[in-house]
This record gives sequence, structure tokens and C-alpha cells, in this order.
Amino acid sequence: MKFINKNTIELDREINELDRFVFDFLKVLEKHSDYVIVSGYVAIILGRNRGTDDVDMIIPKMDKVQLKLLYDDLIKHGFWCINSGDINDLYAILEQDKKSIRFAFEPGFSPNVEIKFAKNEYDLLALKNPVTIKMQNKKFKTSFLELQIAYKEVVLKSNKDMEDAQFLRDIAKGFINEHLIHEYKKMLK
Repeated sequence: MKFINKNTIELDREINELDRFVFDFLKVLEKHSDYVIVSGYVAIILGRNRGTDDVDMIIPKMDKVQLKLLYDDLIKHGFWCINSGDINDLYAILEQDKKSIRFAFEPGFSPNVEIKFAKNEYDLLALKNPVTIKMQNKKFKTSFLELQIAYKEVVLKSNKDMEDAQFLRDIAKGFINEHLIHEYKKMLK
């Protein structure tokens, strides 16, 4: 792993099955929307040894027509929505605070991508200032590590999230800004 600058991390590892699933999903999503990957998958991709069934993504809010275009393209590429097949239902779910919709390869349930609309200043900040993670000839965007660490330690607080946050602190020592983490933690309380 190499921290190129504050916005780019290069990984030197093989792409696994979960990574391939994510890149297949992103191939469709990137035609329709910006995004950032957040939460557990970020720690996993950076080397934390734990499993996950879902990959969390934040996307900018879109209208129902845009969501339908994304949905149709995902279906065309072999995905299905676990929540519903009705675009009105899906849009209503995404409009709710802290609600998301999930997509997996049909007919499976796992792994899946969990998408939610950006709903607060932290989601928008993550989208505005992403970190690019490069792996072989692929890349994806994630929110910056300081915000992920603060969110896991103040908002989520499960054992798994606290361990993820500590892992991110350890691997990015010298790269992350501890003062910034502290400031985000104060703001998130």
C-alpha cells in the first residue's frame, strides 16, 4: 500500500471476488452517478481481515427518472434490487432518512451494494472530496479516512466499527490528520 497524496492510495494486491463484484457494479453506476464507498469495505480493501456481505455507497440525490435509468441499466447487467422492483417504492425508500436500497447479482443476496442518497453535510463533503483507491488497472472513490474514522467512532460505535476505525488509524499513521478526526468527532456528536 502506498499513500501517493491525501487524495490517492495505491494498492498492490490481487483483486478478489468481492472486489470484482464492486467493480462490476461501478461499471454501471459510473455512467449514471457520482459516488463514494464508505464504511467496512474501505477497511477491508485496505487490508483488514474481516468479511462483509454489503458494500455501502453514497450517491448524490437524483430524480426518479435518473433512478429508473440507473435501475434499468443495473437489471440489464444482471443485478436485481433486493428491496423492490417498483421504482416508486425504491425512490420512496431512498427519500427517507438513513434508508437505502440493495443490489446483488440475480438471484443471489450476497454480496450486495447498499446505496443511499447523500442526506447531510458529511455525505456531501465525502462526495466533494473523495479519495481515489487504485488497484491494478481499476480504481474507485471513497470518503477520506478522517471522516470515516470519526463516523465509525462517534455515530456507528459497534465493536466492528471501532476495530475498523483503529485499523484505519494504524495503517494510515502519518497520512491522516488526527486534528481533523477530532474536529469531525466534535461536529458529529
